[in-house]
Amino acid sequence: MNIEQLQYIVEVAKYSSLSKAAQNLHVTQSTISQSITGLEKELGLKILKRSRGHGAVPTDEGRMILKLSFEVLKKLEEIRETVNMINSTEVGELKISSLPGLMTLLVKAIAAFRHDFPHVNMEVAEKSGSDVIEDVHRHKSDIGLVTYSSDWNINMDGIVCEPLILGKQKVYVSKHSPLAFLGTVTPQDILDQTLVTYNGEFMKYFVQDFFNKYKPMKTLLSSNNMEGVGQAIIESLAITFAPDFVMKNYPPVVYGDIVAVDLVNHGAVNISLGLVRSENKHLSTFTNKYIHYLKSEINKS
Repeated sequence: MNIEQLQYIVEVAKYSSLSKAAQNLHVTQSTISQSITGLEKELGLKILKRSRGHGAVPTDEGRMILKLSFEVLKKLEEIRETVNMINSTEVGELKISSLPGLMTLLVKAIAAFRHDFPHVNMEVAEKSGSDVIEDVHRHKSDIGLVTYSSDWNINMDGIVCEPLILGKQKVYVSKHSPLAFLGTVTPQDILDQTLVTYNGEFMKYFVQDFFNKYKPMKTLLSSNNMEGVGQAIIESLAITFAPDFVMKNYPPVVYGDIVAVDLVNHGAVNISLGLVRSENKHLSTFTNKYIHYLKSEINKS
């Protein structure tokens, strides 16, 4: 058994095609076929079932071998990257897409990461949740941060989402609002208020569901500009809903100009801060290191 054989079976299984695997790996189809046959003989079991109509698909035993082979290849890639980090000053690259409102958390982790890895170029883009997922899916970004809910109707095929923080949906009001002194509010307490919202997928879902359960509220605006949303609240023009982990480090909340109030007598909202990545993209050592710093910052906050 050798590394090339593991690479061949993983690549063939990925595309269910010997010809596609041969093209991607720059070898002949015959080379791959003979190598896989040799590996199957050595192991004494069939890994791939090959046919004209269905290409090459894993057998039940083959799926177990493929899973282990993928893990071996992943570890080898990590070893190569670690060696490169030790022996080279080669510039690395890390691209992140994120919802607005999470920049403070990201930047704190970036500061700690860059202290240890100053030669890594980092690029962070603020985007909507669906755009973050699309960037990760198309490998335009290595990882992404989104507000995630299992109730959220969005295509997550090929995406792995790891919950980092389990959140709570709250009401945010001006410090001058009478609601700021209540501590908790019910849906009935706020139905006569004017609403301003950040224009994101989860928020659209939550607001529409809230309107359907009670009644539509007056809406001042729905904006992609977090500053505009915040200013409307500070000026007592409107209130908003938001996950606590999004607003926790928002300066007007930190300085007390905007106050968080618990929403009670309303069904539990399944919401979390999710780290998303592509199922079929290998995460570099740099990316995994940054994720470690990010989780450390989350644990501190």
